[in-house]
Amino acid sequence: MGIAMEFMEELHSYELEALQAFIRLCDKHNLAYFVIGGTLLGAVRHHGFIPWDDDVDVAMPRKDYDKLLKLAKELPSPLVLEDYHFTKGFRSYFAKIRNGSIEITEALTNNKADKRVGYLIDILPIDGTPNALPLRKLYYAKVLFLRFLCGAANVHTGIRTSRPKWEQNVLKACRAVKLYRILQIKQIYEWMDKLFHRQKVETSLYSGTITGAYKTHEIVPTAWFGIKKEPVYVTFETIQVRAPKYYKRYLHHMFGDYKELPPESERKVHYLGTIEKKRQNGVVV
Repeated sequence: MGIAMEFMEELHSYELEALQAFIRLCDKHNLAYFVIGGTLLGAVRHHGFIPWDDDVDVAMPRKDYDKLLKLAKELPSPLVLEDYHFTKGFRSYFAKIRNGSIEITEALTNNKADKRVGYLIDILPIDGTPNALPLRKLYYAKVLFLRFLCGAANVHTGIRTSRPKWEQNVLKACRAVKLYRILQIKQIYEWMDKLFHRQKVETSLYSGTITGAYKTHEIVPTAWFGIKKEPVYVTFETIQVRAPKYYKRYLHHMFGDYKELPPESERKVHYLGTIEKKRQNGVVV
């Protein structure tokens, strides 16, 4: 993959530190969270990070997610929780945590924006969906349309090489016609936010992180999370992290035979392999 193991080890150390701080904050305020995606897969298959995975994925029920945003300033420095509601220029619907003392180069397609802030943790809200199948399909269509508008509005900031090729090509076309000049990204996020808040996890048969990379595939039976149940924990590196109650069902749904390693060609990464410590007046901060 061309990424030095030293880089991955250094990146993972920053991410583990950030994850521990995030968990302490959640525990302090009794907020539910779950490791999901590649982080959950790593915990179950590798008892820690997937060797080539370069970010941490966590999810929170919507009510807890909204509470977390109000507690953003409680994260210890140099960690920073960013969200479009209060971070100027932030271009993601869901919140992220970064380390303010470092910069990570992100893998983008050929674009003037060849460097972006590298984030350590993605924090995705778990939202419900309509129980009636026709209404659920309509809801999916609305979300996917808004997500397309988000991609088109953000395309001038760079296109991740981890996106499927067809998505990269569509976004390149959007960039060519300069669609981003007429789309207001914060307004699109507000439309999404209003749509998501209409759906209640507590009364929904199916819920999930529809803003994640796998879109509607991330919607699963709400009961799988075990939101109001006794927490289930799995080992992740040197710590215990909370997992969905039926995490094996979740992993099989998301990845199929999740115990098998994927071919090297499918081991996608976001970052190019450089971490730069920020300096002020020539001094590393």
